[in-house]
Amino acid sequence: RKKTPSKRSRTGCRTCRARRVKCDEFPGACKNCSSTGRVCGYDTHRPPPGVSPGGSLRAELTHKPQWIMTSDEQRCLSFFQHRSLPHLVGFFDSPLWQNLIHRLSYAEPAVYHALVALGAVSQANNIKGHLPRPGEKKDLQNIWYRFALEQSGRSMALLIKRRTSQDPQLQQVVLVCCLLFIVAELRYGNFDRASVHLQSGLRILQSMNIQRQPSGLEIPSGAVDECIVESFLALQAGSRYYCAVAPLRCDSDFIYTQPYDSYLCPFENIRQARQLWRPLEQTVFEFMATGMKTFGPQMEANYDTVHRQQLQLLYYVTRYLQQFDTFCLARYGTTSFMSSNPARYKEQREAELIRLSCLTALLGVKVAVYSPVRPPAHGYVRERLALLAAAETAMDKFDKDPPTFTEHSLMAPSLYTAAWGSPDYFIYCRAIDLLQRWGSVEGFLSASLNADLLNEVLKELVL
Repeated sequence: RKKTPSKRSRTGCRTCRARRVKCDEFPGACKNCSSTGRVCGYDTHRPPPGVSPGGSLRAELTHKPQWIMTSDEQRCLSFFQHRSLPHLVGFFDSPLWQNLIHRLSYAEPAVYHALVALGAVSQANNIKGHLPRPGEKKDLQNIWYRFALEQSGRSMALLIKRRTSQDPQLQQVVLVCCLLFIVAELRYGNFDRASVHLQSGLRILQSMNIQRQPSGLEIPSGAVDECIVESFLALQAGSRYYCAVAPLRCDSDFIYTQPYDSYLCPFENIRQARQLWRPLEQTVFEFMATGMKTFGPQMEANYDTVHRQQLQLLYYVTRYLQQFDTFCLARYGTTSFMSSNPARYKEQREAELIRLSCLTALLGVKVAVYSPVRPPAHGYVRERLALLAAAETAMDKFDKDPPTFTEHSLMAPSLYTAAWGSPDYFIYCRAIDLLQRWGSVEGFLSASLNADLLNEVLKELVL
């Protein structure tokens, strides 16, 4: 007997879908499940039929999870892959975001649901038209945000269920979920919650006795991928300006206790150059953030240590920049990157961003020890203008598709540092304009929020 064709339900419960039976979709709990003692698996906040923030999106994944995906979960994964991921790796390629997370999400349900939650938050932002700012009132009625909360809850429940497991992969799964929770909260403007997740992840990493070496990170237990730790360090760098966390100090320990300058031999490629820049960049971020938040008697009490670290960092950054410029001249024939070579566009842009970070570090280490209301007489005006010009040139390369969210803090700290404590009000105004134009959220640093902070400082100085 031929089966009568019927339209497939897309709003039935997960349990019926898994059993491949038609769900009667009875409100609360379907009768198929309740009559047989099964748990009904309705999505808690399922977007109603016909609601679409931007057309039909289908995940084009080369692998599939080992369980049945609902259409909403598939939609969120597709949104993440095609809309969120290109922005996350807008500055630099990332084996974590481009490979490891996808691979884990096919095998680990906790990672899968955390990734779906991030995709749902991205869709919520897409409907709103922008990333919410810290402290901005949240639209809790947004169906995708509510769906994200449900998916995050599922992920956390799965992690709690496995907390006593001896699975050697568990630590890596927990840390990857932690990163996904951090990014999801940052994308929805919940910086306080993101900092709680960050601190939890750092606490796990601190127990591993991780050491920085010239060739990369040394993880004694081998329990986690190096790219996971690098992502936590990148997020930790920006968080220093926003919140107080107990940091992972493998980079500052390496810089202050090892002969860093002896490792600065000629670079063979851009990957090696960036690998050697990372620990110095993170240590400079720590120095700048601490200095910008410390004034008066507290700074004077630690002046000897601060001054010694300042001179050491200035020497190391200057030496690194000399080596990096030599590398760029030999490989690209330029250190300005005003004209891009299409054959090496991506690599050259990465080199330009590293150089911008070096210029930020050079100025930042100098100005971080001064109060913004009592800058030195000369004010480093020339260096500030050069940094603004370098940042604007780098920004222009992203005009077609500027990243709305990245885990690396780069443009925002460059522009903020250029204006910090400047005696020239024009520099403040220019930095504010560029921050507002950029508008990206870079880890814990929001360009628009930094523009507002500089605006307030400028008002105090003028009035």
